[in-house]
Amino acid sequence: MKTNILYRAFLFILLLISVYSCTDDPISNQEDHFEAIGTIIYDATGAEVVSILRGITNDTLKVISGKLSDHYTVKFYIDNENIVDPPQNEHTRLNYEIGDSNLVTWWQHPGEEGGFEFHLNGKKKGITTVQLFIVHEDHNDYRSGEIPLLVE
Repeated sequence: MKTNILYRAFLFILLLISVYSCTDDPISNQEDHFEAIGTIIYDATGAEVVSILRGITNDTLKVISGKLSDHYTVKFYIDNENIVDPPQNEHTRLNYEIGDSNLVTWWQHPGEEGGFEFHLNGKKKGITTVQLFIVHEDHNDYRSGEIPLLVE
């Protein structure tokens, strides 16, 4: 009798392990992931100012010292190098990393933090970098690579 109960408990645990180990991430919706291979940044007039594809760019984002820039908008290259709008869901946001925040700071309108429009505030002349990230819930789906940033 005791052996029969242990055997059934073992089978039940084995069944639970096999059912729950077959999914990659049962909490995260896999359809929300955004697979980009590059970034395009447009100025307030809609002109392209930076293109970075697979982490490589010859462009430099320019900001004036002591001034807040007009807004920049961001779009992305996908696998076939077509340009697409940013993902539009509540689980995804834009994040950034500035190499030297003594030269420039990031600013977004209150209530629009994490959106795909931003301003840069030039603080001091110099050269640094900025990287953009598409954050999906608690991890990065995409990283642009370092974009040169000149504060004039």
